[in-house]
Amino acid sequence: MNFLKQFGLSRLAVIIGVSIGLAAVLAAVALNMTGKPQALLYSNLDLKEASEITAALDQANIKYQAKGDGSTLMVDRDTVGETRLMLASRGLPTAGSVGYELFDKAPALGQTEFVQNLNNQRALEGELARTIASLKGINSARVHLVMPKRELFQEEAAAPTASVVVGLSNSELSGDQVRAIRNLVAGAVPNLKANAVTLVDDKNRLLAAGGEDDALLGAGGAERKSEIEESLRKRVKEIVEGVVGPGAARVTVTADLDLNSLTREQIQYDPDGQVVVSTKTSSSTDNSNEGTADGTVTAQQNIPGAAPDAGAGATGSNSETTDELINYQNSNTKTTEVVAPGAIKKLAVAVVVDGTWTPSADGKAPPAYAPRSAEDMQQIEELVRAAIGYTDVTATDPNGRKDELKVTNIRFARDAAGLGGTAATAGMFDFTKDDIVSAVQWLILLVVALLVLFFVARPLLKFVNNGASGGASGMPALAGASGGMIAGPDGMPVPAGAMGALDYQGGTGLAVAPVDSRIDIAKIEGQVKASSVKRVSEFVERHPDESISILRSWLHDS
Repeated sequence: MNFLKQFGLSRLAVIIGVSIGLAAVLAAVALNMTGKPQALLYSNLDLKEASEITAALDQANIKYQAKGDGSTLMVDRDTVGETRLMLASRGLPTAGSVGYELFDKAPALGQTEFVQNLNNQRALEGELARTIASLKGINSARVHLVMPKRELFQEEAAAPTASVVVGLSNSELSGDQVRAIRNLVAGAVPNLKANAVTLVDDKNRLLAAGGEDDALLGAGGAERKSEIEESLRKRVKEIVEGVVGPGAARVTVTADLDLNSLTREQIQYDPDGQVVVSTKTSSSTDNSNEGTADGTVTAQQNIPGAAPDAGAGATGSNSETTDELINYQNSNTKTTEVVAPGAIKKLAVAVVVDGTWTPSADGKAPPAYAPRSAEDMQQIEELVRAAIGYTDVTATDPNGRKDELKVTNIRFARDAAGLGGTAATAGMFDFTKDDIVSAVQWLILLVVALLVLFFVARPLLKFVNNGASGGASGMPALAGASGGMIAGPDGMPVPAGAMGALDYQGGTGLAVAPVDSRIDIAKIEGQVKASSVKRVSEFVERHPDESISILRSWLHDS
């Protein structure tokens, strides 16, 4: 107890607290080392199905741990395979996607064509969902296929369609990723086109609509718009800052895109460019002879083509006909134009330019500001027009786009370090998130170091120094109580502080050590004479046993 009292209440509390913390850390490390590592059993489970699985695990006395909202289950790593086999024997889980293994349990006989077609569609949907869920950035997927049949008296069946719902992992799908998923589904289903696939994410956002061309999708439209705006902004800023200096221009670009797909077909006929397509010519000749009727009827007259009788008069006629048919066709030009979505309908560009700053001659006064001239602003505006491909409906196509451009000279808000056309330097209190985290880490480290220094190192060093000051023989240094009086030689009262610190030297008695610095020297010199100190020394040499008794009494009193 005396040993513990030497530390004091506050030091004992700190030592006990540190000891308890170290014991807790060691216990946690020991428990982690002795515990078995956990592994994933199932994730993204339906809560109802998760309750059925946990009930089965409790019945089988298998320890598990539920994480998240209860849809993720963890078990010991060594028992994952056995646990899954046990649950599969009970038909769990059931809400997962079903692939072509559906046909492994199907009976060979007794199935109708409808059931076989339905199972085939279910298996195809399950396989597609598994493939999509394996892609980067996608946690889950569900696929619904609509595959119409060819009805009776119908030339061909309707085109199939598909709907896909994906669960994202803290990210958004780009236009290329959306196109990849749509083409993946279209390639796995016969006669399915990519633009017939509807894609939706788990945040109820439409990424691609059915019937929408895959050139620009719902997610790709905004991406395309941002790319155009950023490209034009960088182009304009690079040109303007090359004239006015870095940091002396601000550029904003807003693009209005046409996301509709358009197909134009045009046929032009040239009336002057006639071409003979076909020519048809036909001719006919007709000859006829007739005798003069004299009342005599002979057989020769009734013979077709026979010469008339010599004695009879004759008449004849000849005719020839020629027909020519020529077919002409005017030359024509047929033009089919497909306008892809993403064309720029309108551009709105705003450019703000800072003025000029002239440093003072002595360098002490702030720089002088001067606005830019009208000629300079006109040249900058012409450069911006050329950079963005400015189009005005009054100057070109009346049905074209109408761009807006505004170039203005305004004085920028700058500090003294940022004047002269250069960007202002960061302020003293412009901290980033990384700077704050780093500062907090250093602060915690400093606080821990100070606590260790004042409550651990300092008490230990003080305790060691106090123990070492007792001399080589192990007897601690002794001093009289401050202001106390002791019996000196010849019974003369002597202040205890006058004895100083005494070290026991074996066989030779006690020697007077240097007087403690805490003793008031001026006060002692007024009370003790030099002869008194000498007499005390002689008394100690003559009576060592009595001196030791006095020292022991001092120790007991202290």
